[in-house]
Amino acid sequence: MNTPARYLVAPALALLLCGCDVPEGTLITDCEDNGALHPVCGLQSPEDIAVVPGGDYLLLSELGNMGEYPGRITLFRVDDESTRTLYPMAIAQAPAVLQGDPGCVEPPGEEMSPHGSHLVQLEDGSWRYLVVNHGGREAVELFSLELSAGGEPELRWQGCVLPPANTVMNDVVGLASGDVVYTRMYHPDDFLGALRGMLGLVSGDVWRWSPGSGSRLLPGTEGALTNGIEISGDERYIFINQYMDKEIHKYDLQAQQRVATASVAHADNSTWGPGGELWLATHDMEIPVYLACTEDHRVTCGMASTIVALDPETMDTRVLFRHQGPPMGAVTVATPNRDKVYLGSFLGDRLLVAPLDEFQR
Repeated sequence: MNTPARYLVAPALALLLCGCDVPEGTLITDCEDNGALHPVCGLQSPEDIAVVPGGDYLLLSELGNMGEYPGRITLFRVDDESTRTLYPMAIAQAPAVLQGDPGCVEPPGEEMSPHGSHLVQLEDGSWRYLVVNHGGREAVELFSLELSAGGEPELRWQGCVLPPANTVMNDVVGLASGDVVYTRMYHPDDFLGALRGMLGLVSGDVWRWSPGSGSRLLPGTEGALTNGIEISGDERYIFINQYMDKEIHKYDLQAQQRVATASVAHADNSTWGPGGELWLATHDMEIPVYLACTEDHRVTCGMASTIVALDPETMDTRVLFRHQGPPMGAVTVATPNRDKVYLGSFLGDRLLVAPLDEFQR
C-alpha cells in the first residue's frame, strides 16, 4: 500500500491533536542482521518480488513513490545477492509488433515508477512480466522475459495497457491468453479519493483488459483502497485484497461474482506459498507510525507486519510470521524461493531475507 501523504491531511491533524508517540525502532538507519533475519541494502523500496523460472534470480519492482521520483526494475541474483538494473535501460526501443493498447507506442522513460507486478507464462510458452507504472504515465507495462542457457535474464518492452482516465492502479496479474487484470486503488482527480478509502469507504475496483477489446470493469469488485491481487493456477479465480475493508474477496472470473470472503486486516500483496496457500503480507496500521515512516519513503520503516496464510478453498487463515522493528518492517510481499523467503517493502532501501523454516513452525 502506498498512499501519497497529501491525502492524509485529516489523519495527520488527528495525530498532532492526540500527541501520539512513535515507538522506538520505527525509523531504521543501520543495515544489520537481526537473528535469522538478513537485510540486503542499497535498493529502493522493492514493493513487489517475482521469482524467475529456475529460482536463480528474482525480479524486483522498486517503487519510486507513486511517480514523485523514479524507480526501476532490478534483477536480483539469489546466490550472491548481486543486482543489475533491467529497466530503465540505456536503449529502449519499441518492438516491430506492439502488444497491449494500440495507443501505447513508446516505452516508458527514465521517470518510470514501478509498483505491483506479475510473471505469467503465455499460451505460446513465452514469459511475460507485467508491472504497474506510475511514472510518466499510468499504465501496466508489458515486458517479455528472455531466458537463455548460461546467460542472465533480460527484459524487452512489448507495449502497455492504459487504464481508464482518473485511475491510480496498484497491482496486476496476467492470464495465459494475454488478458490482464488490474486493481484500481482510487481516483486521483477526486481530492478525497484516497482519504475516502482510508476511512473504509469505496474508492477502488478491479478491471480486466483483453486484446482487441480493451478494459472493462469487473462487477462486484468495489472496495476501500483495493490493493493486491493474485490468480489461481487454473485462472478461474482472483483473490482481491480490499485493504481498508479488511477483507480478501475470492472472485470467480467466469461467473463474474464474488464467491467467498475472508477477514484479513490491511493485506497488501499476495503470493502462492509452497503448500498451496496464499501468503498475504499485512500491516498493523498505526497512524502515528505510518505518518512518521511516510515523511520520506527512502527511509526504512519498522512498522509491524504479519504474513497470513489463506486456504483458497476454505478461506481459513493462520499466522505464519510476524515482525516489528529492525532490520525492516512495512512488508508488502513475502515471496518464497528455495529455502528462503524474500520480503519487500514500499519504504526504505532494502529487502529482507528470512529462512523458510521461520514460516513453517
